[in-house]
Amino acid sequence: MDWVYRGFETSLLGLALCLGLAACLTLGTERMPPGTLSVALPMLTVTARAP
Repeated sequence: MDWVYRGFETSLLGLALCLGLAACLTLGTERMPPGTLSVALPMLTVTARAP
């Protein structure tokens, strides 16, 4: 039964690695206009004009 849990844990670690790699590769694909400030949190993105 231990091999089932080990396989499940390994598959979750692999999925997390793939999702993290995909997030890193898609970072910076959207360019912000000059003079704006953007803050991205896990579930929220806020864009405002810089003073």
